[in-house]
Amino acid sequence: MLAAAPPTHYVGHTTEGRRLVLQVRGRVVTGVRVGVRRYRCETFDDVGPVIVSKTGQARIGRDGRFRFAAGADVQRLVVAGRVARGGGVRGTVRLTGTIATGQRCASATLRYRATRSPG
Repeated sequence: MLAAAPPTHYVGHTTEGRRLVLQVRGRVVTGVRVGVRRYRCETFDDVGPVIVSKTGQARIGRDGRFRFAAGADVQRLVVAGRVARGGGVRGTVRLTGTIATGQRCASATLRYRATRSPG
C-alpha cells in the first residue's frame, strides 16, 4: 500500500508581521498555525500575542478559494484565502473567543500572504 502524500506547506506573514503556516493535502487545507499580536478583550484590554494552531478540513474550490474555520467558541480561528495558480496564497485571518472571566476577545481581520515552502 502506498503512503499518503506528504502535506504541502505555505508559509508567510500577516499584516502584523506574525508568521502563518497553512498545511494543504491535495485540494484541502488541513491545518493552520498563526501568531496574532493584538488580541483585544472587552475590558481586560490586549492579551496578545498568542499563537494558535488548529486542524480541520476546508476544501479548496476550483477558483482556488477556501474558508477554514476551526475551534470552539472560546477560541475560533477563521482563515479565508485564495490559492493562486502560481502557488502563492493571499487572504485574511481572524481570531475570536473568550478568556476565563468570560470576556469576549477578538483580533482585527488581518491580511496575509504566503508562498509554497520548498521541500
